[in-house]
Amino acid sequence: MTKEEVQDFLKSHKEKMEEEIKFDKHCRVGLDGFIQAIKKMPQSRERSLAITKIQEGVMWLGMDLKRLGNPNPYPNGYNPENAVVDKTADGLKL
Repeated sequence: MTKEEVQDFLKSHKEKMEEEIKFDKHCRVGLDGFIQAIKKMPQSRERSLAITKIQEGVMWLGMDLKRLGNPNPYPNGYNPENAVVDKTADGLKL
């Protein structure tokens, strides 16, 4: 491969990763919207389970963001000496 081909490949790869990151974040926001809609309804065991499963989906999309190399939005998350609890990175209400 020539230098130009390598640069084109890297640029294409970076653009695809950025697209995946945006997609994951968009889905997380959409799922949070479903959670908020369900919370407005009368409570039931089934709705609570539905909320839990949707929250699990949000978490897995967060793990996908980690796989894609998205920077850690929770700088205090791994420091047991720090009592700070960071809010969700993308403003989700969960």
